[in-house]
Order: sequence, then C-alpha cells, then structure tokens
Amino acid sequence: MVFYTVKKKERIEINVKKSKFIATIFPVSSLEVSKKRIDEIKNEFKNATHYPYAFRIGHENIKERFSDDGEPPRSSGLPILQELINANLTNTLLVVTRYFGGIKLGLGGLNRAYRECASLVINASEKVSSVSNIILELSFDMCDTGKIRNILEHQKARLLKENYCDPTEYCVEIDEKLKTEFVEILKNATKGKISIKIL
Repeated sequence: MVFYTVKKKERIEINVKKSKFIATIFPVSSLEVSKKRIDEIKNEFKNATHYPYAFRIGHENIKERFSDDGEPPRSSGLPILQELINANLTNTLLVVTRYFGGIKLGLGGLNRAYRECASLVINASEKVSSVSNIILELSFDMCDTGKIRNILEHQKARLLKENYCDPTEYCVEIDEKLKTEFVEILKNATKGKISIKIL
C-alpha cells in the first residue's frame, strides 16, 4: 500500500454557529515532533477553548493517536483521525483549534464540524508519497567490497557511511519494502559471510 504525507504545514478556518474552528496540518516524523507541534499550536492560540488532534506515524505498524481535549468523548479527535485514514495519510498530524462561540453544537454537530474542518485542510494540502526507509549496518570481508558496491547501485541503496577495515563496514539506507530481497542478494553474493543489522 502506498502512503502519503503532506508536503508542508497548511491551515484553514471555518465558522459553525459562531464557533471558530482552525485546522492545522503538519508533516511529522515521530511522537516527539508531534507533541512539539501540538504545544506550538497551544502557544499560538492561547485563548482557544479546545485543541483536539490526531496523528498517524509509521508504515508497517502505524502508530495512531487522537485526543478530544475536553470535548465530549469521540466527538472530535476520532473524526479527525478517520479523515487522516480516509486520505491514506501517515507521518501526519492534524490539530483543530476551537474557539467556542456560545452556542452548543451537540455531539452530532461537533462531529460534523471537526470532520469537515479536517477534510478541508487535507484537501487543501499538497500530498507526497511517504516512503518507509530503514538503515542497515553491513559488515563483510574486504574482498567482497566490489560485489557489495555493485549491489548497492543496482538495488537503489544509499551508502551513508563506510569504514574500510577488516571486516569492512557500511551503513546503507534502503526502502523497507525492498529489505527482504536486498538481504537475500547480499547473502548470496557473499556466500553468507556478511553480518546485517537494522539500526
């Protein structure tokens, strides 16, 4: 499955029965970055009433989190998360800031407002393919260096670091989906005389 993320931060604003909803979407790479962006929103809109959010991070085992931030349970964070899922987005955080306008919207009204706001900012965002890369540490006999370099070129693996000692050590980056085939090719080329670790 191909996943997407947003290219850059985007924002939209809607008004529903005098309440203001401000949706901000970010590309994120980790839980820590997500928390930092949420804090930034809270500092930017200090007088807002609520800051519901949702994010998805990863590819094979996607981490999903959402928060209603004081709104009725599942009225806001979950609809935001569902919009991220519907758009097949990962490595993405979406925060909807609300300024209460004095008129209660009810559970259904809140759900619709948060969903609409999330959907609008997703549709306004430029999406890019979110590729899952991993880093491997290779340790092999120096005499196999030529073979390994040739494999890296043909398998679209990026050499990040090299240490020419005995054994020779490489750090390489490759699309996670290609890992199984890549490891098998390396083992066959070196007759099993290679150590491969995921960093």
